[in-house]
Amino acid sequence: MIKFLGGIALFLSLFISAQSVSYSSSEIYDDLLRLQNNTTVMYLAAHPDDENTRIISWLTHEKHVDAIYLSLTRGDGGQNLIGTEKGELLGLLRTQELLEARKVDKGRQWFTRALDFGYSKTATETLKFWDKQQVLADVVWAIRKNKPEIIITRFDPNSNGETHGHHTASALLAMEAFDLAGDPKAFPEQLKYVKVWQPKRMFYNTSWWFFGSKENFEKADKSDLYSINVGTYYKTLGTSNNEISSKARSKHACQGFGMALERGSDLEYLKFLKGDKLKSNDIFEGIKLYSDDGILKTQMDKLISDYQFSNPELSLNQLLQVYDLLKKNNADDLKLKQVKDLILKTQGIYFEWMTPNGFGTLNQEITAQLEIANRSNATINVSIAGKENKEILANESFKATEKLKIDDPKISNPYWLQETPKNNLYVVNNPQDIGQPEILNPVKKAITINFGTTKIDYDIPLKQKTVNPSIGERYEPFYTVPSFVANFDQDNFIFSNQPKQITVEVESFVVNSSAKVSLKATKDWKVSEPQTIDFKEIGEKKKVLFNVEPISKNANSFIEAIVESNGKTYNQSLNVVDYPHIDRQIWIKSAQAKIQNLDLKIPDVKIAYLKGSGDEIPSSLRAIGLTVDELDLKNWNPSILENYDVLILGIRIYNTQPEIALINKDLWRFVENGGLVINQYNVNRGLLTNEIAPFKLKLGASRISEEDAKLKFLVPNSPVFNIPNTITEKDMDHWVQERGLYFADDWDQKLIPLLEGNDTGESPQKGILLAGKYGKGTYVYTGLSFFRELPAGVPGAYKLFMNILNLGSRN
Repeated sequence: MIKFLGGIALFLSLFISAQSVSYSSSEIYDDLLRLQNNTTVMYLAAHPDDENTRIISWLTHEKHVDAIYLSLTRGDGGQNLIGTEKGELLGLLRTQELLEARKVDKGRQWFTRALDFGYSKTATETLKFWDKQQVLADVVWAIRKNKPEIIITRFDPNSNGETHGHHTASALLAMEAFDLAGDPKAFPEQLKYVKVWQPKRMFYNTSWWFFGSKENFEKADKSDLYSINVGTYYKTLGTSNNEISSKARSKHACQGFGMALERGSDLEYLKFLKGDKLKSNDIFEGIKLYSDDGILKTQMDKLISDYQFSNPELSLNQLLQVYDLLKKNNADDLKLKQVKDLILKTQGIYFEWMTPNGFGTLNQEITAQLEIANRSNATINVSIAGKENKEILANESFKATEKLKIDDPKISNPYWLQETPKNNLYVVNNPQDIGQPEILNPVKKAITINFGTTKIDYDIPLKQKTVNPSIGERYEPFYTVPSFVANFDQDNFIFSNQPKQITVEVESFVVNSSAKVSLKATKDWKVSEPQTIDFKEIGEKKKVLFNVEPISKNANSFIEAIVESNGKTYNQSLNVVDYPHIDRQIWIKSAQAKIQNLDLKIPDVKIAYLKGSGDEIPSSLRAIGLTVDELDLKNWNPSILENYDVLILGIRIYNTQPEIALINKDLWRFVENGGLVINQYNVNRGLLTNEIAPFKLKLGASRISEEDAKLKFLVPNSPVFNIPNTITEKDMDHWVQERGLYFADDWDQKLIPLLEGNDTGESPQKGILLAGKYGKGTYVYTGLSFFRELPAGVPGAYKLFMNILNLGSRN
């Protein structure tokens, strides 16, 4: 039997890569072994980084099955060790990191619509925040769509309250979905597109981490566990499974999971949860890994047995026969795509359709170059866009440059970000799109290769290609964007009953263009007149300054940037996520910013900032008129602190910046001489030094995840709650995502706890905000999530932070 996946729309992988990647004959052979396999295993967890790449790689390289990782969320609610992206932009970054990891371990990626709303302490809470039935439907859909024989969860379904609520929720949903996927009465609306599917069995992937320590795990009874040796050395590939998985794991850069390569025998353990029980240690017991279709099986066996490592090109005729058989049997897109890729790899055929442009607009004409390289030993016949027929000789290339007019009116945008989320779920209007890691709608070129009686079609996406003298070639997706975009320099503007200038950066993607730029606000605000600006080049950016003045006290609304040109109106911003380890990503959304007029008193202090893992505290403070200088740890000079009253340490600085441990004495001397150091949260694991304060201070892992949790003022008369702003309980309203995290666990009596609070049903925490005198100055440690609250424009957080800054005032 051939397992058909119902025409899975593998939007990510149906397009042929336009980036030059070399494939060894051993890697091609490994692909052939996966081609013959007819089995899928689903690994299921909650977030990017939860997946066990060692098991995924073992499944794809040792067992050569189709392994898919279903992550409930895109990790939007987490932290970012390499930049300032949060929320949706962080989700974009983490999605791409997952896809890069899957390129290494050869698995596939899938998601539900669940939004990562931040840390949750119980699955009970998690499933209240999410629409449980909708997320459950997505898991059932993923099972029916991908047809896994085996499901492996990363987390124990019986761990409610013992780990992140999203973690346990993922296992609980998997347990329910395991049964419902095969029930035609469950989510019957899905059966318009897929058939019911019943997996054979389900496991939970346990490890020493869940036992508290390796020592505890060694002592634990493992009689009910099944073991897998994930340290296999693959001789044909010249690498081991755990080396491959380590490389995949290291793709999670924004979470700091770069790791050393591991080698040698290593065991993973699975605990049986549901389905057909095993009589042996083989988790695939009773499952047919390969097709039992006689003709296809015979052809696949011959293809693999006849494969020549020294000349993969000789596999062509057998690959063509397999392709014809799969098409005849209406095989799924995944298998057809695998065969089509293998034909190119074995023949050394390479496609590339490039432009120097990264962005284009409707009706714009751009230059593009097509290259078809035939590195085989035979002439190939190629049809281009159904028109031109070209014969390309052995080891020759065909190149053609053209003027391309962009005629696709669709704006490039992540499909799950096109509407505002509802009930902590992303809105996806087309039910068949649910689960896809991304849906690519690139400008593409149709190429057909005529292999005698078999014609094979390929779609080549247009990509941007640049050449940098220091790194060589770089390829990025080509995106279709509006003719004009406008970006505010921040998402939130805080006013203190005074007018200020707001900067809007306008970018034109139209040559020799002119545009009128204006700001639209409610009647509570007075905005200066529109301005007309001219552009000569595509991609040219110009900054426009507007005077904005609050008319009403406590005004709170949005301001919108409007660009008008040639009778058309544009009101969109372009947000770019660009790192060297992922494909550049964009999100086009409304050109809006939040504006608030607050009765906010701002202290007169000179502020220095040292970067940690990356936050937006400096720009948030500059937005209200404070001057913040960002200092460079690599060019440290202790005398520079003499110019400042306050030094702010960026989040996780003691986890990410090795140089900080070398200058601690300079920081404590600064406090001793009258300065103020504000140390924001650090993770208690992986500290680069235990000396994070001028006196005893030990961090814990406690947090308050309920953003509306009540906070008690322990020292009501403290300047932190009174000078220069009066802080009341109302100032604790409207915080976002959480109160704080990684509070202090133990501290010197000189440090005074100022706040107390807890999540529902938990013991009070007092290490939330600590302040203590040291010499003439003050040291503050706070786990309050100012790194989220200030960029989000939370009024009470601003008032509280101003009062903390005022502790450094020397007036």
